[in-house]
Formats: sequence, structure tokens, C-alpha cells
Amino acid sequence: MSVATQKQDHSAQSSFHARSGPIQHRERNYQQYPGSSYILPSDEEEQARYVYQRSLELQHRVLVRALGDRLVVAPVNLKSSDHVLDCGTGSGIWALNLAKEMPDVRIQGIDIEPRLFPSDKPDNTQFAVATATSLPKDWENEFSLVNQRLLIAALKSSEWPVVLGEIHRCLAPGGWVQLLEAKRWGADGPHSVRHRQLLEQLFSSRQLLIDCSVQLPKMLGEASYEDVHVEEYKLPAGKWAGQEGIDVRNNFINVFRGMKTPILKAGGLGYVSSEEEYDQWMDDMAKEWDDREGTTVDVCVCYARKASAVTDA
Repeated sequence: MSVATQKQDHSAQSSFHARSGPIQHRERNYQQYPGSSYILPSDEEEQARYVYQRSLELQHRVLVRALGDRLVVAPVNLKSSDHVLDCGTGSGIWALNLAKEMPDVRIQGIDIEPRLFPSDKPDNTQFAVATATSLPKDWENEFSLVNQRLLIAALKSSEWPVVLGEIHRCLAPGGWVQLLEAKRWGADGPHSVRHRQLLEQLFSSRQLLIDCSVQLPKMLGEASYEDVHVEEYKLPAGKWAGQEGIDVRNNFINVFRGMKTPILKAGGLGYVSSEEEYDQWMDDMAKEWDDREGTTVDVCVCYARKASAVTDA
């Protein structure tokens, strides 16, 4: 089949699915925060909540291990009574781990979905419902460090500059922000390549910025940050890399499974026509990662500083 014929076939397939309407499936529950475009689930059922929390714990473990067992990459020297903000805290696991390492630092976690907040927390840690697009007015010049991870599936293209501006406003002079985002993932095989194309279409339909990791350095500069740095990390993904690779594979394949409802509600976006087909695709992609040595999930950490004084500007 020629390339032109393949394109025509895919175009016809996309048109068919676009007209077919939502695909029936067992839907996951998603948060309902006004204006949110977040495409990952936040299930209400207790067992599902437990499973999702376990997934977030695995994700945290995978990411911290990739960063050399560091919670903080930015070159900030946190002192007693400093205030730290964790945006999009989820289950609060990053904040709780930092609280153990630095019991004298005050930590504030925020998220638009409170159902995953921890029931037990140390005295130096608080959690609240809030959005990074509009942080409280009285937090101006408050935080020595702001941490934010993997909001690639949450923030619209138009919201990223707003969030960076809000964080800048709330950072203390000389304070640092660190932003961890996915950059590239999967093997060079057909299942992974096709999946990337699907996500590009899904993100575009939701006005989400799939290449935010590439654009963040420029956006940080435009938002008046200084000392902008980028560190990239490759996480081995698949059985070929032992238990570490299995953990990475399980985490990110489960993330993609969690995107099933928005994809099927959109009629499959020209790529799938049933829930069973989507589930099989994820199984096939996991095996592709296992079989292709060198498969990685690439992430980057962008960190930058707010000017410490007028003379720094």
C-alpha cells in the first residue's frame, strides 16, 4: 500500500469514527473542577481510589529514583520556617516525603481534586483545594520553592503562561520553581508510534500542550524568571530493563489506560472503535516496550529563579 493510500485510508477511518459518536464502555470517574481539562481519572469508589493512590505512589517512586533519589533538583537551600508549595499535589506523596526530610519547613499542597488528599499528615504540612491558574492573593512573595509535576494532561496551552505567572507572583524573591514534565515515551515500534499520534490528536482536541517540556524554558524566560535550567532523564521502560523497567512500564501504560474514557467519548478519534480494541492496544504496547531493548520514557526538569532584588532584574 502506498503512503498516499495509507493516508487516504486513515483519513476515511478518522472521518468514520468522528461521525460514530461516543463509544460505549465502562467509564471512569473524573474530577469536575470548573474549567478543568484534566484527562486522567479520579475515581470515587474506595477500591478504585486505593488503586489510583497506589499508582501515584509507583509514579513517585519511579520519578524520584530517576532523579537520583532527589525530591528537589533546583539549587535551593531550604531553611527552617521556609514555605514550600506543591502544585497539583494529588495524593500529597511528594509533600509528605519532603516533610519527613525537612520537618522544620512548612509545606502547602494544592489540587483541584481533594479526594486523594492524605488523611494523616505531619503538623508542618497542609492541603487545600485550589488551582494553579489562580493562587490565593495573600500568597504573594511567600514560597522559597514551588514544585509541580506532570500537569501535561491538565493545563491548556493558554493556561501555562498564567500558571507560571501565578507561581512567579507567589515565589519569595530569590525563590525557585521546579517543573517536571514528560518529553518523549515509548518504543519505535508501530504500537507506540501510532499511540503518540493518537495522543497528539487528543491533546489538540482538548487544547492541551503535549510538547510543554520543550516550550517551558522559553515560557519561563517570558514570565520574568532567571537562571533557567533544564535537566533531562531517560527512564528505561520494559521488562528488558529488569524491575526498574517493569515499574516504569507499568506506571506509564496505566496512565495511558486512564485516558481511555476521553478517547472513547470522542468516538475513538479515528484510532479505535471499541473498548476491547483500546485495551488490547495497551497490552500490545506494553509487550512492545518489553521486547524492544532501549525503550525509554524521557522526562525533563525545568527549574528557574525569581529575581532576588530589583538589581537582579
